[in-house]
Amino acid sequence: MTCGIYLDSGFPAWLCKGHNAFSQRGAGGVSELTTDAGASLHHRCGAIRGAPDPERTMGPTGPLLPLLIGLLWCRCAPLCAAVCKEQAEIHTERRGVLYSPSWPLNYPPGLNCSWRIQGSPGEVITISFRNFDLMESGGCMGDWLLLTPTWSGESRLCGSVLPPPFISTRGRVWLYFHSGTNSSGQAQGFRLSYIRGHLGQSSCQSDEFLCGNGKCLPRSWKCNGQDECGDATDEHGCFPPPTEPLPSLCPLGSLPCTEAQTTRCLPPSLRCNGDRDCRDGSDELHCPDTTCGKRLGNFYGSFASPDFFHADRRSVTELRCSWLLDTQDPKPIMLQLDLQLGPGDSLHVYDGLLQRAEHLLQLLSHHNNRRPALLESSRGQMSVLYMAQPHSPGRGFNATYQVKGYCFPGEHPCGSEQGCYSDHQRCDGYWHCPSGRDEEACAMCPDGEFPCEGGTGACYAASERCNNQKKCADGSDEKNCYDCQPGNFHCGTNLCIFETWRCDGQEDCLDGSDERDCLAAVPRKVITAALIGSLVCSLLLVIALGCALKLHSLRNREYR
Repeated sequence: MTCGIYLDSGFPAWLCKGHNAFSQRGAGGVSELTTDAGASLHHRCGAIRGAPDPERTMGPTGPLLPLLIGLLWCRCAPLCAAVCKEQAEIHTERRGVLYSPSWPLNYPPGLNCSWRIQGSPGEVITISFRNFDLMESGGCMGDWLLLTPTWSGESRLCGSVLPPPFISTRGRVWLYFHSGTNSSGQAQGFRLSYIRGHLGQSSCQSDEFLCGNGKCLPRSWKCNGQDECGDATDEHGCFPPPTEPLPSLCPLGSLPCTEAQTTRCLPPSLRCNGDRDCRDGSDELHCPDTTCGKRLGNFYGSFASPDFFHADRRSVTELRCSWLLDTQDPKPIMLQLDLQLGPGDSLHVYDGLLQRAEHLLQLLSHHNNRRPALLESSRGQMSVLYMAQPHSPGRGFNATYQVKGYCFPGEHPCGSEQGCYSDHQRCDGYWHCPSGRDEEACAMCPDGEFPCEGGTGACYAASERCNNQKKCADGSDEKNCYDCQPGNFHCGTNLCIFETWRCDGQEDCLDGSDERDCLAAVPRKVITAALIGSLVCSLLLVIALGCALKLHSLRNREYR
């Protein structure tokens, strides 16, 4: 049995599987999960033996596969160890993914792992790195990854700069990973994808594209800034909008360093902790003020509770902090809160500087942690009061504020005082602007269409948005609807329902707004019963008329 970590498409799926646990069939990427009950437990957690390319394992079983894999991992995790042997694992799959041991956690010291990607004579093997973070040393003499078509030449790699694609025309590639016994254990390792095949092809599978030299590559490799084709045709015609962010190469929830071409990923706990964990110090940039209470007078700014970046609160007394926002501008203040409150903690937001009950805008607790809170004052003054219990397990809150209609540096206006959006919100599949300006003209969609969330590549037309019929698999075309298609009712929670559900006696909107201000609320069951009764009466009427006509016909015969 081989254990490993299977991470792609923006989410992790922890994998523990038997030999040949995955088998691919068909061009559509349909996957089957099987187990080998008689397989003996093998020696390591890390690179996946025979794992297919995860970009192709989202067929009909896709939504259930992460859950099943997670359950398998929970049963197998205690048996796995982040070690491996020098004997090479042989991979003969056409497409696959390899990971360093313990991925996406940091790899341990004292490792010697090897893999061999084996193709047929004349095939070209292309390797594309998705993540790379090995401890850097002079001449890569400490930790390193070696790639070579044979054991006779060397191409050692280390550091955190993403290596260029590796292309072998010899039908085989050897990979050897080494971490020294004195390795710090602070580097994440690597994640790479590979594909093999012949040049001169005339067509490719449905989820692939054809290079100018006839090589077939995964469609997700196109326009990624790397020349995997070898003739650069996969990077031709790539003109994303200048504000469109590049997709993150780090696992969801981690902190990427922003230095050029790096793939070093840090745990979020290292953000704003006072230490430069990224070489360029990007993990300590733009950190909010964590002073316990302050008066803020700028048009925009950010602040956080003292425990937001330092969750280990040992104080035996209650934490009580107050912030006063006074922009000296008559326009309202827009306050956005990222909440991580603990049970018993509370956050009071007031309209104005006086913290009185009659000015309370909203009282927030740990029940509001699920999504960001957005509050608006009536004028350019607002106050925030934070109270936390002693030894609370919460982490408080992080807040940003701005005068309505004013955008932060680096943000872009939605237009007509409809708010702002940042670069990382551009083309993410979620409408942050009422007009959808942040999702217009995205490179992955045809003109006039908008992307779904999750980076799946699926798109939908404007006429298919907010019509109470899901076009995207995750329903992102029905989220945050500021307007609805004709024939639909707009709920107060920015969702759309069918107009016929309005005032039918059943609350279909989460806030019940579809049943407000109704002249006569008739339950839907009553309407259904009335319709059925009308049909029955109509049927009885037809039968009665038929009987009457029959009797009339018989009586006429008697008189003759």
